[in-house]
Amino acid sequence: MEPSHAESYAQLVRDRVAEIPVPEQFRDPDVLVAGDGIAITVARPTPDRPRPVLTVGQRMAIEAPRDVIKGIVAVEVASASLADAPGQRARERAGWWAPTLAKVSIAAFVLGMLAGSPWLMFSGGIALIGVFFGWRERLIGAAAFRERVHAADELATEWVGRQSVHDALTWYAERAGEEPPAGFLAAQVAAPLLRQRITRLAS
Repeated sequence: MEPSHAESYAQLVRDRVAEIPVPEQFRDPDVLVAGDGIAITVARPTPDRPRPVLTVGQRMAIEAPRDVIKGIVAVEVASASLADAPGQRARERAGWWAPTLAKVSIAAFVLGMLAGSPWLMFSGGIALIGVFFGWRERLIGAAAFRERVHAADELATEWVGRQSVHDALTWYAERAGEEPPAGFLAAQVAAPLLRQRITRLAS
């Protein structure tokens, strides 16, 4: 994309953001049009970079109607702002180590069986007990993340209207393609599917 075109689309996005009553720390962002996709990401301000950064995929910038851009930006900024709530990140990351420990414990147990080492088998068994408790914490963390996603959708509706958010997510879902079904364990910690979010907004 030509720099002049990118700046034009970036200015369009800035105009959409200016219409949303986002929290002070997310106002007047630097907007980058980058990549070929339809994703929008938000980077919070930092001491070295006092303004937030909004990165918008080229397809989103070029193809999306203005109200769609406005709705998606509202959702992403709402999610980023809710992530800053006290303790939210810690709640979402609870049990993050469980999958890694599961792999290590299984490897230790199998190696113990192959090598005839009761100590390795014992260590693997003890680690598996830890995996059980870690997985329980991981499920709690995943639930906290899913709650934030739904809360962000609702907060965005307060900023730009329920219909606007519903239409924006519908547009996004139509172009993002079919969401592959996750396995049983992966589904327990996965983010809400777009179609689930759209149905929830319509109810």
